[in-house]
Amino acid sequence: MKRLFPLRTLSYCLLLPLGTAQAMDLQQAYQDALRYDAGWASTREQYAASEENATQAEAALLPQVSASGTLSSIHISPTEQFPAFGLYNRTYTNKLATVQAMQPLFNGQAWASYHAARKANSAATAQFENDKQKFMLKLASAYFDVLRARENLVYQQAQEKAIGRQLEQTQKRFEVGLVAITEVHEAQAAFDSAVADRISAETQVSSAELNLATLTGKDQQALAILRSDAPVDQLPAHSETDWSTLAVQENPAIEAARLQMQAAHQQVLAARAGHLPTLALVGNWQDANTSGANPFIDGRTTSVGLQLSVPLYEGGLTQSQVRQALDKENAARDQLDLAQRVAVQSTRISYLSVATDAARVKARKQAVSSSAAALVATEAGYDVGTRDIVEVMQAQRDLYAAKSAYANARYDYVIDGLRLKAAAGQLRDIDISQLNTWLDAKGSIDVDTLNPEIQQMPASPKAPGTTPPIPRHR
Repeated sequence: MKRLFPLRTLSYCLLLPLGTAQAMDLQQAYQDALRYDAGWASTREQYAASEENATQAEAALLPQVSASGTLSSIHISPTEQFPAFGLYNRTYTNKLATVQAMQPLFNGQAWASYHAARKANSAATAQFENDKQKFMLKLASAYFDVLRARENLVYQQAQEKAIGRQLEQTQKRFEVGLVAITEVHEAQAAFDSAVADRISAETQVSSAELNLATLTGKDQQALAILRSDAPVDQLPAHSETDWSTLAVQENPAIEAARLQMQAAHQQVLAARAGHLPTLALVGNWQDANTSGANPFIDGRTTSVGLQLSVPLYEGGLTQSQVRQALDKENAARDQLDLAQRVAVQSTRISYLSVATDAARVKARKQAVSSSAAALVATEAGYDVGTRDIVEVMQAQRDLYAAKSAYANARYDYVIDGLRLKAAAGQLRDIDISQLNTWLDAKGSIDVDTLNPEIQQMPASPKAPGTTPPIPRHR
């Protein structure tokens, strides 16, 4: 029992209105996650790092300037000494300073690599936008999963509470001789099952809350809830074909794959350019000083010229690089085809899901009303002896199962709507803000508010002698 204490504490806390504290809404949760989540921080930093690739590739096209200096001690011991020619034993210090500047004039490989880096940089931008939309969907799913789990827990608590009262009434009926012991056992079994279901629901709540806290960095008990009048039964604004076309045109994953294919093509050109010569303008300045010990090299030298480099044979390296680049280009083309198929498939599935969810919300809402009416009729039949305790408890289960299914249908509609926008590349920050208007920061998820029928349950029967015995159907 001690292991269940935190979950039981949570279930009792959920009996209180959550609107009494400052509720965190979806917009706030999103902003907190942008600042706190380590996964998103890593994505953002990797994107910033990828932006440097184009700058590094451009550097190969710009002037290169280098400087070097040498300070050395030199000792000469000639075989024959001729002082007139400076050939004698001596030691001197050599100081040499050199500055070289080079400007590439023609380098096909560098130019193709630069264009490939720019395409890859644009692909990284598109991929970053795709990652951001995935992150928004992940955060929204985590937020509504908490609301879903809490509401499902409330219905499990209501079922446990209702069956518990039914068990109490059945025990008292048995004590006054109105029912058989078998009905007590049946009610007890139903109550034990309800307790197990409630414990499982508590675990789901804890798991969902931990997932959201991992993203936002906040253990926030109070959340703005989905309003009862939120428009969660509307069909998508456009046709399935329109959404699919939009996905092909604007899905950032497709755009990233398209740019990666273009970058791969530039890499093929860069590899082939390895066969071409390079030409550069080179300037050198040199200052040598031996303090007169070697007058032949003392002084300053300046030179300007052209440097031509012609590759002749590199052991088959260039041909191998060309073949490798071609294979990567083909792989990138296949990735583009895959991205298009996945985007269209995801868009169509999400569209059908939203349309189905809209119909399910309406049907589930009607099912709640029907189940509530069925419970009232079953309880009335039980009072007059035409229904037994098993039928009553089954009607109670049906009611809370219908309420839970209705809640799940509403949350499915919200998440599938976001998935549809993400598949079509249309999920933006403004969608989070707009969805936030569907929430109620002052609302609460508690047993009595969502299940008013519990307060209307009949009281336990009186002892024999106060009322005539109730006939039972055998």
